[in-house]
Amino acid sequence: MNFGGFDLNKFERHTNTYIHDIINLLKKKGTLTFEEIHKETNINLLNNFNLVKSLRNNQRIIFQDNSLSYKHSYLINSREDLENVMRGVCNKEGIELNSLRDSPVDIMPLVEELKDSLVILKDNDNSEVVFYNDMLVEKVDEDVKDLWRSIKVPVYQDLIRQLNTAGLKKDKVEYTKKKIIQKKDKSKRYKRRIKITNTHVKGLDLSGME
Repeated sequence: MNFGGFDLNKFERHTNTYIHDIINLLKKKGTLTFEEIHKETNINLLNNFNLVKSLRNNQRIIFQDNSLSYKHSYLINSREDLENVMRGVCNKEGIELNSLRDSPVDIMPLVEELKDSLVILKDNDNSEVVFYNDMLVEKVDEDVKDLWRSIKVPVYQDLIRQLNTAGLKKDKVEYTKKKIIQKKDKSKRYKRRIKITNTHVKGLDLSGME
């Protein structure tokens, strides 16, 4: 789009390029003043109102007087920071690795340190998603293990002897046997009483019929 010789598209491309360069610089260097940005990139913010306005509207840039800093997605500076972030999304959808990497430090060494607690899977678009593995069993202290090993279980004969000494009988500590419920014999057939109504069969012996 051209207004009296002014190319608006070219202006927007330049603005986006400047913003991209400034953001990359802030990621590496941290908070910088306008003068420091000018020295590093040759971009003069003091005399560029439109660029400053665009930077103010960018959600990734924090303004502090005449200085700028980058707003990271996650403030991860240590292994503990990474673990706390992942615990916060436990049992949810996980976090994209690229999003996690938007931190003040390189988190990949931290991910390696927590490899036993993290699970990295590939999504449908081939992006890597990090999940926190909350199924880990905490290690038992050696003192507890030693205490467990020191406990001796008596053999059956010794156990019976100890129960008798304590005044308990064997049958009192065993499970009570369930009573067997006698079921009725379904095969038993009942005789059917027949009322004779026809006079011509009165002389028949029906005692053998069941």
